[in-house]
Amino acid sequence: MYNPVPHDLEGAIWATMSMVAVAILLLLGIAGCFARLICALQPEKEETAEEAATSTSEPAAPAEEGGLPTVSKLAHVLSAFVAGVIALAVATVLADGTSVIRLKNPKYLSVITNPDLKNSGFDHRLDELLGPSYGIGLHHDQSGKSWIEKSAEKTASQLVADLGIPVIAAALPSVIATDDLKHPVPFLECKNLQTAGLAAMGFGFIAESVAILMVAFHAIVLAGLLPSSKAKPLAALIWAVLSAGFLIVVCLAVGIYLATWKCDNIIIPEISLWQHFDYNYGFAFAIVGYVSSVLILNVTLFATSMKDVGAKFSSVGGVLAKIIGGVIVGAIIGMTATLITMGSNGYFIEKQPADININPCEGAKPYNALGLAHYGAGDKYFKDTQCTQTMQNEVIAQTLEQAGANVTRGYKGLLDAADRVPILESYDEAGLCPVNVHWHMGAEHLSVGQFDEKGHGPYGPFGNETGKSDDDHHRRQLASKQARLGFRCHHYDDHDTTGKFDDTYVWEYCKDMHVGETYEIHWPHSAAGACGTKWQYQYPFYDGVFCHDAIITIAPLNTYEKIGVQSQVFTVINTEGMEAGEAESYYYPDLISGMIVGGDFGADMAKYTGSTTGTKRDNEVCSRFTPITWQVDRKCHMISASSFDKLCRDMLAQADDMAGDIYPHGSREVVDSRFVANNQQSRE
Repeated sequence: MYNPVPHDLEGAIWATMSMVAVAILLLLGIAGCFARLICALQPEKEETAEEAATSTSEPAAPAEEGGLPTVSKLAHVLSAFVAGVIALAVATVLADGTSVIRLKNPKYLSVITNPDLKNSGFDHRLDELLGPSYGIGLHHDQSGKSWIEKSAEKTASQLVADLGIPVIAAALPSVIATDDLKHPVPFLECKNLQTAGLAAMGFGFIAESVAILMVAFHAIVLAGLLPSSKAKPLAALIWAVLSAGFLIVVCLAVGIYLATWKCDNIIIPEISLWQHFDYNYGFAFAIVGYVSSVLILNVTLFATSMKDVGAKFSSVGGVLAKIIGGVIVGAIIGMTATLITMGSNGYFIEKQPADININPCEGAKPYNALGLAHYGAGDKYFKDTQCTQTMQNEVIAQTLEQAGANVTRGYKGLLDAADRVPILESYDEAGLCPVNVHWHMGAEHLSVGQFDEKGHGPYGPFGNETGKSDDDHHRRQLASKQARLGFRCHHYDDHDTTGKFDDTYVWEYCKDMHVGETYEIHWPHSAAGACGTKWQYQYPFYDGVFCHDAIITIAPLNTYEKIGVQSQVFTVINTEGMEAGEAESYYYPDLISGMIVGGDFGADMAKYTGSTTGTKRDNEVCSRFTPITWQVDRKCHMISASSFDKLCRDMLAQADDMAGDIYPHGSREVVDSRFVANNQQSRE
């Protein structure tokens, strides 16, 4: 199936065309300066009155009585200079292991491993396998391995045959750490790509040798050691061959870059370089090398003579016009060959639009470290772990800061957050968007006097309708679901006669909800979400948070800058018996967009860095999805049951199936101060 060329590649191709035009203009400028220098060095010729009267053209370049004509001398000087520059440039490209292509910015990279092996532990981008700064040069790659060398003793297919996929997946982190995947082309047995790379390298060595030879050649001619009758045809032939060689290299570069290459292994069975790499300066050097060679070819043809003495040239304007015309013809030939190469690799086939019905975030939840190539693959970085470990009679924390915390004004955690500061502005201002909404039964955070162990609710522990929670029995069973009850607000009154706490509301969309109960709503936000698309909201929320690769990284650590959660605590009331105006004051129809702000809502906020929550974690088992920013409203608010039901209706209308979040989840026990960051803002 044809893979459409993305806009960034299309831009790169046209930028390359623009570079060709600029190179031509620069070299024509050099040729123009060369022509002016010729004019300045020409001796003036006196004309008779009769000649002046009949002359209608520019004066021809005069012949000199001894040695090479001035025009020819300047032509050979220019040729020697250009040959020297070409030799230096080619040597640089050959010596630099990243001169031809370099990996794209990780945020633009897609997974390269075989999708059929995802469940076996292979789900990696090239920056995770090779390092984010990896590149390949004309002769060798960044590690110094050539097109026929590899760090590993065996190829990928041989290792699969000897060890099997599970063993290789388990060993991948150490393999990456020792650079055994480099050079990837021979390791993956991409044989046709290897042949093409070797061909380009061969042309590079030929160009280097010929350029050095031509410096010496033109010096010999200037010294008068080689007659013009032999020098001109030989120079023209060599520069024509060098021009053709550079053109072949340019076409090879375009063809290699756009083609899809098959590799003899199951882990990475094919690779298209344009999907994973950007051109580096080596490609631009090849283009400039071609244009320069064409220029000197035309200088040789039109500004040198077959005679050492008595040579005559047409007017300077005529010589310059011929040189410019020849360069333009050469440029047209080069562009035509390049376009043919692009066309043969499907560049001009009509682009196929992306299928908007495919969820780009599905399965995005990470299990291994992000953005740290040498340690990320297969390390299970995000697996929950013991909060502490005892070493030499000393208890050591094994994870970074946790949530939910005590957010009472003035509280300060004991875990040193170093220089980590939570997001202080709104998430929208920080470039994050909401990617999910869900809620917990009771409050996971503690705000003394607002939601705490003295709060009230319609059901006691394990469904005993006492009307109050018992802090000795925080775990209970509600309906048929087991879930841990968190802290409660103080709004519930079992003696209320207004009906606002009557648990008679008929829920149309939400499940297992009760009037009078306390719920803490969480709105996870992310800079890596599918913001502004129909796939913005995701279940599970991890898919939404990590939808786009390479925005969130572990090294450098930016999770608390790119991921945030809004938290707001509510007591649900029944407004069906209220007057319309009063009922309206408790109705908030757009809960899916984020926390309520205005008046008492969001007026007293605690901001700190913590982790993901949920009942799988407590003060013994901690989350590794840390640190992330939390922005928590310290005040408990009353809200209508109809507001929650409208939220559930909106969730069920999303493109992704969010049915797994339309009921309350259990609450994690409040985090011990040892695991709470000491960076809570608005403490006093």
